[in-house]
Amino acid sequence: MPVILSTTRRDGSIQSVPVWYECVDGTILVNGGPTRDWLRHMQRDGRVTLLFVDPQNMFRWAQIQGSFAGVEDDPGGDHINHLSHRYFDREYPGPRTDRVKIRIEPVRVTGGENREPWDVT
Repeated sequence: MPVILSTTRRDGSIQSVPVWYECVDGTILVNGGPTRDWLRHMQRDGRVTLLFVDPQNMFRWAQIQGSFAGVEDDPGGDHINHLSHRYFDREYPGPRTDRVKIRIEPVRVTGGENREPWDVT
């Protein structure tokens, strides 16, 4: 299941988009194009929120407040292809050029289960 990634636009409003993700050594990795608005928002204002909702129970969710930790090229689209295999067990069907891998460092983790909130920070 994708995560909902939220960033802050220059005017203070929020943009939320679904993205594929993975967690590697405590860092959240997402993939996108270098001209995505949400990436530009992150680069300007490093605050990022990731929202995970259990598709079987909307009252079971987690939220990671994080900070933009960097971006690097995804040469040959290896990372997006890896995520495609993770989500669909197949090769990435889109172009694998002009892709970047974005690192997000968790700052705070909160959530809820059956309407009972929790906070691990």
